[in-house]
Formats: sequence, structure tokens, C-alpha cells
Amino acid sequence: MEHKSQYGDRQTVGAIYRKAQIENCGTPIECGDMSRELMSSLICDLNDTIQSKPHDGREYYICVHESKDLQMPNCIRRRILTSLYRPWPEDDTVVFRVSISQEVFFCWCLDHWTVMDNKLANENLYPIEDIQVIRHWKNFNMEHFGFMKDPMGNWTANPFYKDKKLVERIQSAPKILVV
Repeated sequence: MEHKSQYGDRQTVGAIYRKAQIENCGTPIECGDMSRELMSSLICDLNDTIQSKPHDGREYYICVHESKDLQMPNCIRRRILTSLYRPWPEDDTVVFRVSISQEVFFCWCLDHWTVMDNKLANENLYPIEDIQVIRHWKNFNMEHFGFMKDPMGNWTANPFYKDKKLVERIQSAPKILVV
């Protein structure tokens, strides 16, 4: 297969994107449909990641990073990374924790730093919780994200920090995780 992906039995994202641009030119997707598709596919990707049990029964974290690519302006790239350790809070990420008993906890959702600046400039248009999270991140208040300083003054994960538990809500769509 020409342009084979390193991550799956398929072509690379660039090859798929180019083929879609050539074959489907002139059929744009409405923004409302795109939002619904992104949300439902995120839920499917999270459920698939959880069901794959990537760390052999150990507690782990799922970090979701979605971004646009300058070479593919009509494409949104999603990376789902898992780790045994609490990831550092970076902009443009959504992080979940999966316990040993397969319970899922919401850790944080951070916008891209440019969106954060826009929200702070227009803070009366957004929920106060969103603005507070942005201020914590901008002020380097990592305690809000489940970190603490060790005796040497280095940031480390706080083992006593409580993330928000997600509950399952059954609908006609795939499983939906709710905060």
C-alpha cells in the first residue's frame, strides 16, 4: 500500500485527506454537523481506548489533543495518548483518568492558548468555571490540576487530589460520558 500509516492498517492521514479533497470537492460539511460528529467520535474513541485496557489493569490517564494542520485546513487531527502518570496540563488538551476498576474521571479541558486570551478578554460571555480554569493555568496554579510541590520544590502529582467522576448516560447514540 502506498503511503501506509505507521499506526494502523490504512493509508496516512495526508493521503486520505488528499483523496477526499479530490473526490469530494464541492460538498462542504456544515459546522453544526461537524461539532456533532467530533463529539460522537470522541466518545467512541474514548470508549475504544478504555475497552482496550492499554496498561494491563493499572490506573492510567488518557490525553486527547485535537488540532488543525496548516497543510490540511479542512482536517482536524485527533491524537489520543495514554500514560501511567498524570500528564502535565498543556493547552489544547482534554485529560481523563481511568481507575483500576475502569471508572472514568474527568481531569481537565484546556483550550488553545489563543482561545484562552480571547475568553479572558470577553469573560462575561463564558461560564465562570471556564474562566477560572484559564486563570489557574495562566497563573501556573498547578494545584488546581492535581499537582503539588515535593520537599525539593518540584511539581509532582498529588495522590490525594480528587478528579470529577464521569457517569454513564444511555441514549440511542453510543455511550456518552457526562461530568
